[in-house]
Amino acid sequence: MPEVSGGGTGASTTAHEIPELTEIRVGTYIFNDMNCVSGGWATLDDCAMSVMATVVSRPTADRAILDSGSKTLAADRVNDGHGHIREYPEARIYKLNEEHGFVDLSACERKPRIGEQVRIVPVHTCVVSNLHFQLHGVRDGVVEREWPVAARGLVR
Repeated sequence: MPEVSGGGTGASTTAHEIPELTEIRVGTYIFNDMNCVSGGWATLDDCAMSVMATVVSRPTADRAILDSGSKTLAADRVNDGHGHIREYPEARIYKLNEEHGFVDLSACERKPRIGEQVRIVPVHTCVVSNLHFQLHGVRDGVVEREWPVAARGLVR
């Protein structure tokens, strides 16, 4: 029997309905991300990857600047934002340049301070993984593991 391969995390919930498939390859499924949340395939609690960012500026009362831009978070958008800040769920990362994320805090009751670290659930974990040399396994604020991203930059 020839291999008939299907892919895409969104298809993981319906692949059993395609009898011709002999395998399924779902990349984002291991981490989940904001695309998965938006598509209804995962919840925020299912999202295992976060990017740590630091608030480096507060130019106005309702804005913050993060040290993570498109070189860290990738340029993907979903639901009018570039990721979900776990500590400030009402915040919106509305713009990225290469090195910085621009955050609208106008809907937040509590607002971050300069120097505060935040965890961002990325829009697209596949791309974010490829932008970094290592992933860190963190539990209770302690780095327990470091994994090299073996295929980083090897897209041809």
